Amino acid sequence: MPNLTDPNVTDATPVRNRYADTMNRPHRRLPRPVRIGLTVLILAALVAGAAYVVHRTGQSAEEDTVQTAVATRGYLETYVEGSGYTAAKTRAELGKDLKGKVLTVGAATGDTVTAGQVLLTVDPTEMRAELEDAQTALNEAQKSVNEANKTLSELTVTAPFTGRLLPPGEVTSDTAGGEDTAPASPEEVKIQKGDEVDSGTVLGTLVDDTNMRLELYYSYAYIDKLKVGQSAVVSIPQTMGTVTGTVDQIDRIEKISDEGGRLFRATVTFRNPGTLKAGMDATATVTADGLNIAPTGSGKLAYSRETQLTTKASGTASAACAPSYQKFTAGQTILRLTSDDATAALQSAQQLVQSRQETVNELTQRIEQCTVVSPINGVVMSMNAVEGEDLTGETVPCVVADTQNIIVNADIAMSDVPSVQAGQPAFLSMYYGNDTLTFTGTVQSVALEANKDNNNQGSMPTFPAVISVDPVEGQPLRPDFSVDYRITTAQAEDCIMVPSSAVVNTADGVAVFAQPAEGQTFDNAQPIPEGAEVPEGFVLVPVEVGISDAENTEILSGLDEGTTVFLAGPKDLYDMDTETAAVG
Repeated sequence: MPNLTDPNVTDATPVRNRYADTMNRPHRRLPRPVRIGLTVLILAALVAGAAYVVHRTGQSAEEDTVQTAVATRGYLETYVEGSGYTAAKTRAELGKDLKGKVLTVGAATGDTVTAGQVLLTVDPTEMRAELEDAQTALNEAQKSVNEANKTLSELTVTAPFTGRLLPPGEVTSDTAGGEDTAPASPEEVKIQKGDEVDSGTVLGTLVDDTNMRLELYYSYAYIDKLKVGQSAVVSIPQTMGTVTGTVDQIDRIEKISDEGGRLFRATVTFRNPGTLKAGMDATATVTADGLNIAPTGSGKLAYSRETQLTTKASGTASAACAPSYQKFTAGQTILRLTSDDATAALQSAQQLVQSRQETVNELTQRIEQCTVVSPINGVVMSMNAVEGEDLTGETVPCVVADTQNIIVNADIAMSDVPSVQAGQPAFLSMYYGNDTLTFTGTVQSVALEANKDNNNQGSMPTFPAVISVDPVEGQPLRPDFSVDYRITTAQAEDCIMVPSSAVVNTADGVAVFAQPAEGQTFDNAQPIPEGAEVPEGFVLVPVEVGISDAENTEILSGLDEGTTVFLAGPKDLYDMDTETAAVG
């Protein structure tokens, strides 16, 4: 990078301030009073500065007019301009979707209303009939959800009580017969992960084998001798052992034996020592009143509880399962299946319930709103309902808006969005009849997404912004008025400023060609680069700049008020075609 402080460097010609060029766009306008004031200041500065003439080295006696200006003190601001439309900050569309005959109308377009005031009433009979149908449809949809949930729950087989799962074919209480019972042929169940299992597949019989029961028949002669709770000695010939049991139940039924004797039934229960199974032969002798009362014959041992476990739904096994002879506690999972169809059916049913519930809620809300009241203090913008007419739910019968709180919906150009922020002041103007009205406001928000309505191919995106309007007594604003806005993005009061064309960019920063006053010196002055067409007596002074408006640039440091500066135009120092510095 060239060093302009070195007098031997001659090729570091300054270039035009591109930021100043950008800010010099003619479309930005200040308020008329401000423009008049600035014009007076600038004219006074130009008169005080006085133009002068210099002769270029090697030229003839022709004279060139050198444009200069004087650094002055004043006010600067930058702003964004555009147009938008007014709208009520609070607006309510009332009676939308209502169906039925209009019973009363309590306000007309243009009326001022208060919050809670009744605006119209509608007969809810038609909507109540729709609500009844919707509720019926909702109930049917809920049944579908219940059925789908039941199907999903049936994909999991759990133990209803603590017990052992015997495989299909194993002798149980239900299969235990008489002496002619065929030998059991159990088939152990083995299911692998991923196997398809059909509904109705028998997994086995879950039995509570910790306790056994034995049904026996006794002579009716002992009906008054046997009592519930009496002790009994149970004999099991197959194990050649005995266990102690208890009379658990006596059934006063009559059974006639083959010999013609009258019999009654008694049930004896006892704890399984671990070796007994259903189907074993056994007898039980009860001692009562010094008598050993024996049954008329033997019976078959049975488990205290048992139930056959069968799959009630079809699905895919989520894990390997070999439950035969395993012990399960109550509630423990024996087999878990999955089914995409069952899951999809539940989701579909739930979505249907949600949709129909929304319909019910909406109709309920509509019925509650058949008496239409204003939610705000405001003005009736439109009343499209007439007593006796039938509303079809396709139009909005009434609109109410708060016209005391007006906002402006504006579109900010993409190039201006970075400089517009909430809280910035805004100046608003509009044509009203033959007059031009002005208002003030404040930027409330700027959207982060572009306006999709004007985002056509080839067009510059704009971003919606909201400007609040400061209230004015008797202001005539109402929604949908066209308004011009000017948003102040930056401002500087009582600042030193020079015309933007006096500011140039150098390799070391921003600078100005300044003429020292008599007896004045610039300690940080830089040599004039070779090839720069600068009048005699001017030096290159580094400066720090601030904001720029349509004409002037703020000087933060490096230059005093009253200093004469050279207006270095593009023809002198900037090649607009090549964007390179011009060399003598």
